[in-house]
This record gives sequence, C-alpha cells and structure tokens, in this order.
Amino acid sequence: MSQTNVDEMDYTDEIENCRTDADRMSNAQETEYRERNIHGRNNAEEIEVFTEKIDAIDISEETESSASKDDVVFIVEETDNSATKRDVADFAEETEDSMANWSAVDILEETDNHPMKWDAVEVAEETEDHASNMDIGGIAMETEECPSKMDVVGIAEETEDCATDEDLMEEIEGKLSEKELHNFCRDASKAFFSEWGLISHQLNSFDDFMSNGLQKVVDDIGKFVVEPDYNPQKRKPDGLWNRASISLGKVTVEKPSYCTKEGKKLQLKPTEARLRNMTYSAPVYVEMTMKVYTQQNTKDDGKSKSSVPMKGGVNLKVLHEESSNVLIGRIPVMVKSRLCHLYGLTRKDLLKEGDCYFDVGGYFIIKGHEKIFIAQEERCPKRIWVSSTPNWIATYTSSKSGVSRFKNKVTVKLSETSNPRRKVLLVSFFSITIPVVLMFYALGLSSDREMIGMICNDMDDCEMMELLLSSLNQAEVELKGFRCRNKTLEYIDKQMKSLKYPKKETAEAALDANFFPTIVGHKQKAMFLGYMVNCLLSCYFGRRQVDNKDDFRNKRLDLAGQLLGRELEILFRQFRTRMTKGIQRELSGRWDLKPMDCYVDASIITNGLVRSLSTGNWSHPIKYNVKCTGVVASLKLTNPLQTVTEMRKMRLQVQYSAKLGDARYPNPSYWGRVCFISTPDGENCGLVKNLAVTGLVSLHSAEEPILDILNECGITKLDQISSFNLKGAANIFINGEWVGAYDDPDFLVEKLRDLRRKQRIHPHVEIKRDKKQNEIRIFSDAGRILRPLFIVRDQRLCISQKQIENFKKRGNPFKYLMERGIIEILGVEEEEDTKIACGVDILRMAENNRSYPSFTHCELDPSFLLSLSAGFIPFSNHNLATRTLYQSEKHSKQAIGHYSTNPRARCDTSAHQLFYPQKPLFKTMSSECLNKMQFFNGQNAIVAVNVHYGYNQEDSLVANHASIDRGLFRSMHFHTFISETDHHDNDSKKSSFRVEVDFGKPQTGNLKVDKLDDDGLPFIGASLVSGDILIGKVGPQPSDVNFSLKLKHTEKGRVDQVIMSANDDDKKFARVCLREVRSPSLGDKFSSMHGQKGVVGFIEEQENMPFTQEGIVPDLIINPHAFPSRQTPGQLFECAFGKAIASSGVVGDATPYGPVTLQYITEQLHRCGYQQWGKEQMYNGRTGCKLQSKIFIGPTYYQRLIHMAEDKMKYRNHGPVHPLTRQPVADRKRHGGVKFGEMERDCMLAHGATANLLERLFFLSDFSTMHVCRECRNMATVILRDGVRGPYCPFCKTAKHIVKVNVPYACKLLYQELFSMGICLRFSTELC
Repeated sequence: MSQTNVDEMDYTDEIENCRTDADRMSNAQETEYRERNIHGRNNAEEIEVFTEKIDAIDISEETESSASKDDVVFIVEETDNSATKRDVADFAEETEDSMANWSAVDILEETDNHPMKWDAVEVAEETEDHASNMDIGGIAMETEECPSKMDVVGIAEETEDCATDEDLMEEIEGKLSEKELHNFCRDASKAFFSEWGLISHQLNSFDDFMSNGLQKVVDDIGKFVVEPDYNPQKRKPDGLWNRASISLGKVTVEKPSYCTKEGKKLQLKPTEARLRNMTYSAPVYVEMTMKVYTQQNTKDDGKSKSSVPMKGGVNLKVLHEESSNVLIGRIPVMVKSRLCHLYGLTRKDLLKEGDCYFDVGGYFIIKGHEKIFIAQEERCPKRIWVSSTPNWIATYTSSKSGVSRFKNKVTVKLSETSNPRRKVLLVSFFSITIPVVLMFYALGLSSDREMIGMICNDMDDCEMMELLLSSLNQAEVELKGFRCRNKTLEYIDKQMKSLKYPKKETAEAALDANFFPTIVGHKQKAMFLGYMVNCLLSCYFGRRQVDNKDDFRNKRLDLAGQLLGRELEILFRQFRTRMTKGIQRELSGRWDLKPMDCYVDASIITNGLVRSLSTGNWSHPIKYNVKCTGVVASLKLTNPLQTVTEMRKMRLQVQYSAKLGDARYPNPSYWGRVCFISTPDGENCGLVKNLAVTGLVSLHSAEEPILDILNECGITKLDQISSFNLKGAANIFINGEWVGAYDDPDFLVEKLRDLRRKQRIHPHVEIKRDKKQNEIRIFSDAGRILRPLFIVRDQRLCISQKQIENFKKRGNPFKYLMERGIIEILGVEEEEDTKIACGVDILRMAENNRSYPSFTHCELDPSFLLSLSAGFIPFSNHNLATRTLYQSEKHSKQAIGHYSTNPRARCDTSAHQLFYPQKPLFKTMSSECLNKMQFFNGQNAIVAVNVHYGYNQEDSLVANHASIDRGLFRSMHFHTFISETDHHDNDSKKSSFRVEVDFGKPQTGNLKVDKLDDDGLPFIGASLVSGDILIGKVGPQPSDVNFSLKLKHTEKGRVDQVIMSANDDDKKFARVCLREVRSPSLGDKFSSMHGQKGVVGFIEEQENMPFTQEGIVPDLIINPHAFPSRQTPGQLFECAFGKAIASSGVVGDATPYGPVTLQYITEQLHRCGYQQWGKEQMYNGRTGCKLQSKIFIGPTYYQRLIHMAEDKMKYRNHGPVHPLTRQPVADRKRHGGVKFGEMERDCMLAHGATANLLERLFFLSDFSTMHVCRECRNMATVILRDGVRGPYCPFCKTAKHIVKVNVPYACKLLYQELFSMGICLRFSTELC
C-alpha cells in the first residue's frame, strides 16, 4: 500500500469534520450513502464516515497487525451481510497463521494511553506516515463491491506485507544500514534484469504483433468487393453481372515448420534453418469467406427466397458461397519468441537441442543468415505538434495505424496577408486549405462568441482577440454569409472538386471521415480544433514552448511489431489486388469459380518479407512506395556482448545532407534512458544511439480501463463540456485525444498514480500533470522509453526489513516490488514532475540535511545511466569520454572471446574464439546484476608502464614471448567456404545450354586434389594451403574442371567441419570450415577496457624483460606517454586496484560513479604490503641492475581484437595485373598490389626516397616502352617493312629519328585513347 501525499494536518481536520457530520446522520442516511455509486473525491470522502468499526479494521490493516475473528465479522457486516459464516470461518483459518490474535481493543492498549476517540489518522501521526495509504474510503469501495470470501482474502493478501507494530517502531527509532540498502539495491536490480532481460523490447514487440497486431492488419482490409470488368461480350443472358465479396476473418499462426517432398510436415528448428540456408518462418492462415452474387433492382426481381434485400431498393441474389481456412503466406519468426520452438526452454534443454548457451534470441533467420531490426526513432503522431520554422504551424494526425493515417492529417497555420502586421489562421485537411473560421461554422457553431470561447481561455486576451478578428475579416472576404452552415459546406465542397485530383466525397462525409476521425460529433471536433488553435497562438505569443523534435517525450520507437505491420500493410494491398484480378477474370467468363486457394498468391507476403529482410530496404513510415535503409542489419557475432548491444541500438532516420540542428547532440531527456556516450563516430555520430542498461520500451495497453476509472472519478466528458466553462478545469488527454476535464487535477493524478502502484492500471501507463498548461496527459501507447526508479517518502526508500525478507522469498521478486509500491516505471514526461536522488548514498545524506530537495524517487544505481557495454568499463567516469566511447562502441565489439557454445551447429563465414578467456578481477554493478561472464572477452595480464628500448613508442606494446608460449591471447580463427551446384534431382525446366554441375573429385593432373574424397569434399583434419582445391565440382565432360573452388592467396588452414545439405528448394550446397591457430605476433592489435589500443611492436624474451623483487615479469609493457595524451586514469585505477584484489583474494567493486576512491585504493595497497601508489622497484633483465625509477605495475584486463597482421599483411614483387591498364590488381586474395596514393608519394618525396618511389610506381607497376620520333615528336609504330620488323614514323615516313623511351603503360594508353578521338599528343625527348 502506498502512502498519502496530502498534508497530514489538513487531511486530519477534513476527516474530523466529516466524522462530526456523520454522527448527525440517521441510519437511513447511512444506508443511502452506502448504496450510492462512488464517483470522484467527494463520494470517496463521504464513504469514509460510515462507522468507527471500519476505522478499527483500517488501523489493523495499515499497521499489518492481525485481527481476531470478531474483527473479521465487522468487515462482513459492512459488506451488506453478503458473506456467510462459513466464509468468515474460512477467512479466519487462512489468516490465523499470519496474523496475531488481537482485536481493536488490543490496539488501544498498545497505544500508550492515547485518547479513546482516536482514528486511523492519529495512528498515522504516531507512526510518522509510515503507514500505508489504504484509507477508509478505499476499504469501503473494496468491501462494498467485493463481499465474497475471496474478496475478504484479497484484502488480507494486500495487507500481508504491510508493516507490523514492531516494523513501524523499527522505522521510527532506526533505519536500514548502509550495507543493507546497497544490498537491497543490488538485489532489486538483479530482480529487474531477471524479469525484463536485455532484449525484452524486441521479443515483446514481436509477440504483441503476432497476438494482436497481425489481426488488426487483416481487419483493416476486412471485406472487399470484386466488381466485374463490364465487358459487353461477357454479359449474362439475363443482363446481370456477377459480383463477389471477400471477407477476411480470424488469423491463425502455427509454429515454424516445412514440408518434405512426400508432403510430410516437420518442425523447423533454428539450428536446421541455419545449416540448410532456410528461412525460419511460420505459416499464416486466414478464415476467408467468398460470396458470388448478382445485384438487381427490387422492381425487376421477384420475391425469391435466395435474394437478400439491401438499402436503396437493391436485392442481392447469392449464387455461390464458400468459407475456408486459407494459407496466405509465411512470416519470419523471431528466435526465442512465443512462436519459436526454443521458447521457455531451460539452459540444459538448449544444450540438448544443440543451441547456444549464450543465445538470447531477438533475431530472424533469413536464408540461413541472422538479421535484426534496428529500433527506429519516429515522431510521435499522437499529439499536437507546433513548429515555428519555416512557418508557424500546428499539426495533428489521428491515432489510426498504418501509412493511411497521414491522409487524416490536420494542419493549422498562421499565414501572412498583404498587411505584414496582420496574420490570419488557415486550416488544411484532405488536400484543401480554408480559413479556420469557416471550418468552425461548417462544424455547426452558431456565433462568433462560441468560437472565441473555444479558442481563448480569457475573453480579455487582447493579442488573441486581435488575431481572431483579423481571421474573421478574412473569412468575410473569402465567403459572404459564411455564418450559414450550408453555404460553408458548399464552399468546402467546391474547393474539394476544384483540386487537380477531385475528391468524390461530399463535404459532410469528409468532415466525418477525415477531419479528426477518432472524435465523434461535430461539436467535439470543433472544440479540439479550438484547442489546436489555442496551442498555436500560445506558442506564437511566447506563452508556451514550441515542441522540440529531439526530445524523447515527442518520440516513439518503432520496433519489430510496428515495422512488420508497416511492411505487411503494403504487402496485403498487393495481395488484395492480385486476388481481385484473378477473381474478376473468372467472374467475367462463362465458367464457374475455382476453389478459393487458387486465387490466393501466398508468395506475395512470403517473398516480400524475405526480400525486405535480406536487402534491408524497408517501407517508409510516411511516403508510400518509398523504401528506406538502415532498418535491418546483419547480426554480428564476434562476441556475446556485441550480439546483445546490436539489438539495443536505435537509429534516427534522416538524410545526412539535411540540416539536423541539435539532433546529434545529447538531449536532457536521454537521462537514464539513452546512453549519452555510446554512439559511433563518423556520419552516424549522434544518429545511432544505445539504450541505457535499464531502458525499457513500452507496449500498447488498452485505454478502456483508464477511461472507466476516469468516469468513476466523475470527470466531465468532452460532449458535456461547454465552451464557456473551460477556464477552471484541467483538460485530460489519453494518447493525444481529448476525453474530458476535471476540477481537481492534483487529486485525480495522485489517485491514478496510486492505482498504478497497486497494479490496477498497467505499470507502463504514463501520467503527466502539466500545471503550466493545466492539462493531464496520459499515455498508454507503444514505443515510449521507460525506466525503473525507487519510490521515496520522507527521504527514505519505501521498504521495511520484513518486506526485504519477503522480497527474497518470492519467485517473482520484481513483481513483488511493483505491487508493494517500492519501485515504479516512469516515462520521460512524468519524470519531469519528480525529484530523483542519484543513489541511496544521496538519500542518506539528505535525510539529515535540509539543504537537499525533497526527493520523490531514487536511482537504482548511477551506473545504470550508461549503456550495456559502457557499464562494464571499470572506473569509466575517470576517463576521457571519447576513450569510453571507443571501448563501448569499437573495442568491446571487436574483442575476441568465446562467441558460441555450439560451433558444430553453426557455419559462420568468419569467427574467432579465444582459447583461455578469463573474467576480470573487478566487478561492476551491471556485470554483477546481469551475471553474464561471457560479456567479458579478454585476459588478466600483468602490465608495466615503462619505456622498453623504444619498441613501445606511441601506442605500441612489448609482449613477453614466454607468456605467448604459455597461451596468452592465443585464439582460433574459423573461416567457412560455401559452394552451390546447379544440379537438381527433379528439374523440369532443363535448358539445352545449361551445364549440369555436381560435387565430385576432378579427374585431372594439373590440380591439387589429393586432399579430396570421391565426393569432392576434403576429409576432416586435412591441411590445405593456397592453391589447393577446397571443394571439387565436375561437369558432364571430363574437361569441365573450372567449376571447383580453389583457395586463394593467403587462405590456408586445417579442415574443421564439412557439411553437405540442401534447402527447401532442393538446391544442394556444401560448406567447408577451416580452422587456424593464431598466437599474438607483430602488428596484432590489443586494447584495454579504457580505449588504450595498441599493436605489438616487439616480442621480447622473458629473460630480457624487467622483473620485480618477487620475480614477477610483466606480460605487456605499455608506454607511459599513452596516459597524458589519452587521459585514461581509469586504467591506472584498475591496475592498482587489481593488485590489491589479487593479493587479498576478494573481488573488488569498480562500478562507475561508485564508492571506491583513490584513498581507498591506496589504503588497500598499503595493507597488502605494497607501495601505496602501485609502484615497485624493478630490475633490468639484460644487465640485472636496478632501474633508476620505480615502475608502475599490476594486473590489467586486456582484450585481443580481431585486427591481426596476418589478415592485413599485403606484399608482392610481381604478380597479376589488370588486362586493360596493366597495373596490379587491387584484391589482396588475388595477390594484388598495395595502394600507393598521392599522400604516400608526397611522404616519399619529403624523405628524398626518389629511387624507391620510381621503383614502386614504375618498375613494379606498369612498366612499358614506346617509340617516339624526335623530328615530329609523334609516337612511332612498330611495323613489318621490307621483311624487317621495326619502328617506323608514319608522319615523317622514315625510321631515322626514332628513339625508344620507357613510360608507364597508363601514359601509352592515354595517348592511344586520345588519338582515337582525333587528339594527337606530342612528346619531347632528350638523349641521356
């Protein structure tokens, strides 16, 4: 139960006055009050005065003391005697164990001589408001409506965990210790991650779409009519035309499966879909009903029994009717969703199924490749948008889903007139623009005063009145007599018919269907239009802020559900069009219709979704038939941390050339929801963001329960509001739609929030009280970013020792915290009304310090403001932000770890796996709560900060050769090759020019096929090098050997796995996986967790490395100049703290913004016997002498990155060249050359290495010769003349003055191409 937020003394006086009035009431009046419907705050206060017996029961429940059987009888009496004695006895038996056996009289004895006429409010005073917020009215409401035994038990269950007398005294006299608070925060965070996970937003969105959204997409199509083509030649003898109507009904989605050649249906598992290059999809069936009928007038048609009378004197004669469950296509299924075969399996079950232990799901498998959705940031359409650039404009779009909702967009704008000082208001809808005054009168307003009352809150507002007067004058100029509604409707109808593409609808129909279509009634539409005008003018006059498009209160995230719905809406239109054409062709003919399955093309939806997910081209959210990119991405599997962080990304879809303003900069609304550090560099900087570690995305929840509660509270509905009484009441909006008003908004907001904390309203519902605009905005739509916070009262968490004990015993602990009002989930707008402490340490200081504000909420932990990858960095708050960005966005995703536990069931194109991954010596709050050690990818290395003979200059490292030999950072590289064949067992479309190729061992002597078996595949363990045949293919002729797959330059390895399979189209393919052990070598890239990247510059023998007095030799040596330039003191903290941890054997807490300070680290080092600053005396390994300076040394967590010299090393002397330019090819695998550009050329010239430059760009590139005539300076040709082949000048007709020169072939090619265009170059030569 939550605690009241009204002032204690005022509330006490109020109840005392009510109690005095209640004493004067008769029993009849009490009965009348008891039977009255409870609406609003006044009724709730009246119910509070029923009887003192309920007061006593309320005391026992608020103090969580037990009640006797007599007390229970009091409750039954107040519930209109509807509970039986057996119910009371059962209730007493159920509550006997958990409640003490004392009654209301015993309560009075426990109160230390309090007055006998005391009530629940006096108890609340004595307990310093530590009692719960369960007031008398609340119990009366519950007991009056729920009189059964189960309801009484429900009351006991709600009060089970409230504080007892001892708990309350403990809270008064003492409080939870600092250690208990920190432990509770950690346990609560663990419960949150256990409940929601890290990718729940992706899974929940897909599940919600498959449960509800897909049915809504089908319902939007609903029923469509197929008209005949009206060909006179095909008209029936009776002169009637056949028509058909198609109705779509219930949608059924099965689990993923596929059919064999024999027609047998089998389950499709994710592992099989990966290995067989299949799409992990599920069949979708829809109940379809098709009716074929003829339509005729009533006069012409007799009274046939089969005819159905229709409006307008038309009868429908049904000729044929068919209903069936039709397959309309297959939809890709998200792995680990409810439709997936892996849903709900334990880790042991996953291992039995051959799936990865680290797999969290949230992705699709499309043709064997794993694809994910990137959450798209979109502008929230369910609110009024006011913008000032380029013009003052207010826009509103109805909440209907789909691309078609933008046809219902309504825009109000300020337009300039011939007089620059005068502005008028115009409204645009349905492609027409008219004065806003005309729209008000078209909606049925009768006077100017009524219109002004809907817009202005104050009739004395001179600024608004002047602008509205100008708009009235403009309307008079536009249409004489506009105050007549019929004339206004005629004017709108004329505007609609004068468009380039005239509208068929009438003005009345357009107002009903396209002008605020979700609002019923013309008066309500006029009131909402007046509110839009008021918002626009308030912003124009500086009374209200213009909406910020970068604020997350104005944004929504489109996840899998919204994105699939957007694409399916377009595909269903194509599906309907194709089906309509097929049926129309049959209706116009003289033959009967075929079964319904014959007209359904399931490939439209199946292939459409597969194509979009494969290419990444997705439908635009606004523009029809326009595709956008960046929605779908391939899942990267370098390590498990990268896999999860890729699915927590979000993207702002903009054009890079557009003016973005502040879109790339962090916004205050990011706090706690979006990481303000993790973003990629380059063109996507600030546009691609990451969710904070506790960031959630809301799902859509029903609005009806909220409306029911608002109606019970007695709000004034929109159709009951007069335009003259809008000033005092607060307007109430639900998802941007105006539903009513209320006189006491503070009470209503507190009541709604209290019901949400009691789980009677969905916990994702956001309740905003805007006092400046006097509005209550409630949001229950999907796509809002939320986060959990502790609830604070009196500068303390709302938790007692007993609740902590119950919390640990619960099977669903986070739900328990939500139900008890200890934690709640808030959105961006509602958080503006709160004051949040940045941790329990701040609360403890604020408890005894009045200078702190009165906090309402508290963070679970300050480090949860960061993203998942940034929260794993130790002491990241001490580093430069760019270094934290490098680690979180680059190095953590490039680090080699243990990427999968089922490598045998996967065939990734390229993968790395560390032999001996270790977990770090430290822990952070994020890593401890998640308890996923696979997110750490590296090893603990002894690192010394020293200069070692200059080999580690800049950012390079010196590595210990002995450490490498012992397995330090040793990894395995996997590379998979795939080859397909064109051979089909049942190919009915064979062509004469098609060469049939199948797997087999080529029978030829000039190919290296000694490692292949007879089937053309290598045997396991075969060692292959460049030039060997990896996969053999043979054709129908023995000479067809050019189809085999050969290893290119630099490709080598040992065969690890060979797989041959076929997909669902019976297309055969083979996969061969090569493995290669890689130890660190010169040029390999490493990085610490603080962005200190570097390559191995030298591998030193252990006997030459410096060592400490204890004989410890460092594994790595880093240059000290790396720290002042990169500003990463967090690594020094980690190194010193790691030394203390390794010596003491206790894992340390390195959480960012945590309690560990420099003083604490120095004390720990000194206690372990080390120098307090982490330095040690070291000795030169080559001379054995002491080093002059002490060296900073200790364990540091380092990561080996996927960038290795073996993959990037590129060299050649001579090799293949391009046939046209005769320059080296560019591909490394083709033994190509190294790119040598202008900047490299300038560097060589600056160093004076001209000979090297000549060799690189000329002799080793495209060296060539040509002949030049020194007389005419033209190029000479080599011809055969007089039996002698030699150079000859065709211009001078002689060979006397010809010389041979060395030129690049590119120069010769340029001359020849220009010569072909009639341009002749001349060359000047000098003899050497």
